[in-house]
Amino acid sequence: MLCFLLLTLHWMTVTVALQSTREDDKRPYIYRCRSPNMEIFTCWWRPIANQDNVTYTLLYTTGERTPRECPDYVSGGINSCFFDAKHTQVWEIYCMNVTAHTHTGPITSQKHCVDVVDIVETDPPSNLTYVMLNESIGEVGRSVLVSWLHPVKSLVHEEQIILVYELRYRNLAQPDNWRVMERLREPHVEFLDLPVGRYEFSVRCRSTSNKHWSVWSESIFITISGSALSDRMLALILVTGIAIMVFLFISLGNIPRGKRSVTS
Repeated sequence: MLCFLLLTLHWMTVTVALQSTREDDKRPYIYRCRSPNMEIFTCWWRPIANQDNVTYTLLYTTGERTPRECPDYVSGGINSCFFDAKHTQVWEIYCMNVTAHTHTGPITSQKHCVDVVDIVETDPPSNLTYVMLNESIGEVGRSVLVSWLHPVKSLVHEEQIILVYELRYRNLAQPDNWRVMERLREPHVEFLDLPVGRYEFSVRCRSTSNKHWSVWSESIFITISGSALSDRMLALILVTGIAIMVFLFISLGNIPRGKRSVTS
């Protein structure tokens, strides 16, 4: 009996999911909204399937205001609505829906509501770079300072959005072994005695107010070489060699000579 009830429940769940999928195919739906800096944002929708000559309008409301149409259908790309700074208000709830105008009549999506603060997804950090620091003893590695700057393209202001970073890196000899440094507050990390090898680094960020990470930045590659000796090391080896030679010369010169046997 219990097995029968479980099978019935599973069948009902699958049936509801299939009906929901078919319903989504019959009308548009808003699937994503993103703000790079809390000053502008864009929303995108999926068009209805297998329909030609369809036009779309997006209407939105904030607070108790009357519905208004999307201010810009072009800047965000196809099937999108872009809200510039004049149409973006922080701490306001935007509720919107999209209507597809077909030859059989209008078809409207479900209502989609967002708060701009909750949809912040910045561009990746910029100007990822590095500086080689001191050499390790024996030339087995180097200390490296890796640093980056705030996102530039989205003009993220530090006083408006507090960012947290993740830095990942790997030795290219082990391409599947990414190491991640999490919850970084400062835009730099110092690696002490990074072993010899070739490394790849990239960084991403997000606002502390949500969990939407940026994409990873472009990678930089750092080669740690252990073959070349520094000038100091060469000088040390040369001085040590000369000292050993002098010591041996003096030591050999002080060995007593054997007495000669004198015969008369």
